[in-house]
Amino acid sequence: MYYIPLKSDDKYNDDWIPICSDSFKNLKYFTTYINFLVENEFIIKHDKDYSTSSKKCRRYKLGSCYIDLTLTHHTLEDNAYYIKKINLFKIDRMKIADAKCIHLTKWLNPELLSIDYNNAIKHTNLNYSGKRNTKKRNKRVFSIESIHNKSWSYSREGKDDRLHSILTSLPKDLRCYIKYNNESLIAYDIKNSQPFIYTTILNQLINPNVNLINCYLNNSNHMLYTSIMSDLFRGTLNNEEIQSFITQVLDGTFYEEYGKLLYLEGLLSKDVCNNYYLTTPTKYSNSWRIELKKFEGLRKASKYVVLQTLYSSDKCHSKEIKVFKKYFPEIFMITQFIKKGREKNFFPILMQNIEANCLLDYCTAKIAKKHPNMPLFTIHDSIITTSDYQSILEEEFEKYLKLYFGLTPKLEAESWNIKVPIAS
Repeated sequence: MYYIPLKSDDKYNDDWIPICSDSFKNLKYFTTYINFLVENEFIIKHDKDYSTSSKKCRRYKLGSCYIDLTLTHHTLEDNAYYIKKINLFKIDRMKIADAKCIHLTKWLNPELLSIDYNNAIKHTNLNYSGKRNTKKRNKRVFSIESIHNKSWSYSREGKDDRLHSILTSLPKDLRCYIKYNNESLIAYDIKNSQPFIYTTILNQLINPNVNLINCYLNNSNHMLYTSIMSDLFRGTLNNEEIQSFITQVLDGTFYEEYGKLLYLEGLLSKDVCNNYYLTTPTKYSNSWRIELKKFEGLRKASKYVVLQTLYSSDKCHSKEIKVFKKYFPEIFMITQFIKKGREKNFFPILMQNIEANCLLDYCTAKIAKKHPNMPLFTIHDSIITTSDYQSILEEEFEKYLKLYFGLTPKLEAESWNIKVPIAS
């Protein structure tokens, strides 16, 4: 009930959390536990939107006495059966991840990952006090306590095929308090990663002779789909527009430049502190409200709008999509063609699958084979290692990205020793 909304700031704005009973079918007395919590007003049960036919799970929210409380960690010895079942569930998930990428999971050792507990808690209490910051505060407390108490696991399941661990859910401003085997960490991430991955598909459309060593598109039925696009568009594509888009993304300036266009078009506004705002409809329960969504800088605002545009349904006609269509009509046409007749999440899942295959199954696998003593971790579009291996990681990561995609993106280094500024 606490953990699920902590994974995302946007998905559960209304605080109603779906709980899938199938996930707990092997747990004795699950229904009894839920009923006890409801009867004693620890949680509230939603009386609508439950349906077995449409696979909608029953939703719950924390009771009013608990929803604004700060998390505290307790160790309990009661209910050995429940603990055993939960641990077996976690072990099974970790075994699946081990089978897919043992070269990464072997480093995910809770005993070697540490956090400067006192300073991390002090930082959280100082910067996220008050009722309006409850979710942000609890998200950080959860991460801090999990690492400090060696109570976390990892998995690689779901449609995105990503490797999920405590590091992937760790807020950025806590990274400076993390060490692995008492060593500082350094990360390299692909700048404009989602647009970059998309440009590699576009590059194949305008350069059909590109020879990719191990691209995900060559190893699945998506290559057939790309071929269909090539046959359909090759004679009529505006290669100049597509190349301009690719160049901006490869320069690492795409989000900033597109953000300026969004501002000129009136979709974004800003205050004297250079915070940007987007008017966006937000769903609460079964109703929609118009809200101002705040972003700390133009790049973050632009990134949000671009991803919402690329990942929207092909039937969506929002003002953000109209602006994208105005400035990138060719890219828009290709994007709509990819989405047409597909499930709503097809496009983002395709991007995530390519990203996971590249980083988890190709780049890190190659690096691990060549440097077996080099600690390796990933956060979706980033590879992380200890500071001693910084130069090796930068060189190898760039080399294998070029071999995989046929294009070289901008890499951005992030030292986990440096504190991230907190927006007021």
